[in-house]
Amino acid sequence: MSPPESRLSALEALLLGGGLALFLALLYTLQEVLHPLLIAMAAVIMLWPLRKHRAVRALLFSGGFLLLFWLLSQLRLVLLPFVIAYLLAYLTNPAVDWLAQRLHVPRWVSALSVTVGVVSIVIAIGLLLVPSILSQLVTLLQQLLDSMRYLRRWLYESPWIDRLVEVLPIDRQAILQQLTAFIEQQLQNLTGSLPDLLTTLAQSLGSVVGAITTIAIFPVLLFYTLKDYPQLRDALISLFPQYNGRKDYLVYASTVVGNYLRGQLLISAIGAVNVSVALLLLNFPFALLIGLLAGALNLIPNLGAVLTNIVAVTVALLFGDPPLLDAVLVTAVLLGQGLLEASVLSPNILSYQVGLHPVLILLSLFVFGYFLGALGLLVAVPTTAVLVGFYQSYREAARQAQSVSETAATDG
Repeated sequence: MSPPESRLSALEALLLGGGLALFLALLYTLQEVLHPLLIAMAAVIMLWPLRKHRAVRALLFSGGFLLLFWLLSQLRLVLLPFVIAYLLAYLTNPAVDWLAQRLHVPRWVSALSVTVGVVSIVIAIGLLLVPSILSQLVTLLQQLLDSMRYLRRWLYESPWIDRLVEVLPIDRQAILQQLTAFIEQQLQNLTGSLPDLLTTLAQSLGSVVGAITTIAIFPVLLFYTLKDYPQLRDALISLFPQYNGRKDYLVYASTVVGNYLRGQLLISAIGAVNVSVALLLLNFPFALLIGLLAGALNLIPNLGAVLTNIVAVTVALLFGDPPLLDAVLVTAVLLGQGLLEASVLSPNILSYQVGLHPVLILLSLFVFGYFLGALGLLVAVPTTAVLVGFYQSYREAARQAQSVSETAATDG
């Protein structure tokens, strides 16, 4: 039996309150030169002698959590290559295990083979696809600018505005001014989007030397992560708390997320290739961009296909020749890819189904998208599947505990 916690005496409480007030006053005075690490060290020095009290321990734990969150946010660019390397190792680890068992070779040999394969694919994509995609993107932006300028001229010359004024009691000049101001604002946003994007990218990459160094060491980092992935995974699992004395829920979560992501990435890659090739053969404008968009949005269940169709039909109507025929063709291509995915790809590639109701999937997409944006749309389904699995495990454990208690009561 643990000894009872000692309570603060009146004098100790008074001294503690005065000390906290003076400490906060000192923090306010030095706020311009203080650093979060210095504040954390000062808080530990002040609270450590009182750690036997539950409230003080709670303050220390919460402060440590906030300090860890701050450190991760400050080191996000430094940690990003390690996170990407671990994610790639997590996704490709089954291939490493399969090669090691099938060829009866040491794990470092299979890890090296998978690393060479991944790096080769990335280099091939960078050399073959990226220049074409960037060229089409620049052309698309230029044509959008031209189309919006043409739209502004069309508004002043179109008889539809005059007919609308005849039917409704509205001011023609006010409508034209509002529409023109809206178009000019969109033109400014569109014109400034590309430089802002390049500036953000340059700031994220840092210096040229740092970017080159990161790219050069990444294959080595990926190789060592793959080679020692089982040890790294066990070390990461050891950081999480136990549930009912076990950590089976982590294995379940890893299985759900891993199988789902591997299957969806493979299906998305196949979809991107199929759509791109079909649209290139049909001489559809910006075929590579539409194919890449179809593959990327395929990671978002239900909503991804709708968004892809909206963007593709819009591009066809704006830049197609003839527009209606291109809109019909791109709709047919995307519909055919959807049927192929539903009837062939998903049943054969996704060996593990997450088993979520469509309404729950849509709800999770909206909730995660609201809080996390585009990233939330990508992680919504696997995260929801894991949460549902935890809830099912909890209910099963509670049901078993109730059954055991009822059996004991009956026997008694």
